[in-house]
Amino acid sequence: MPRLSKRPRSKGFFRTSKNSIVLEFVTLTAKSKIPLSQNIIKVFKSLRKRSFYKAIEIVSSIENTIERNEILQILYSAIVYSENNHYANLLKLCIDDIYIVKIPKFNQFIPNDSLNFKERYNVVIQLAFEYKEPPIKKESIW
Repeated sequence: MPRLSKRPRSKGFFRTSKNSIVLEFVTLTAKSKIPLSQNIIKVFKSLRKRSFYKAIEIVSSIENTIERNEILQILYSAIVYSENNHYANLLKLCIDDIYIVKIPKFNQFIPNDSLNFKERYNVVIQLAFEYKEPPIKKESIW
């Protein structure tokens, strides 16, 4: 579930010259269909504090096509969500943090066997972006 929050600790990350530009953060969680390798975890660590275009360039250099397409799909869907719902500027969008959460999943009605125990991976992405607030319509004097 996306969450919109203000974090003043990263205010210096973007250069803001006008008061109408606001820095916001969105946290998105995506389910990964495939188990991710150690190479992908290293790539995720290199994506932190990078702009969107640089992150796409880094992910495009992954040799395994299945993992590359999975990560690109997650990144593009996160970017499209932030553009459509939070009016984010694509040029001023960066990946603040990205990491993997391993969630064990088991069937509680069947006794615990090694066959019933499956792991699921969630990729958590925190996006930082700035956008212009919509102009406020001034009240008429009359």
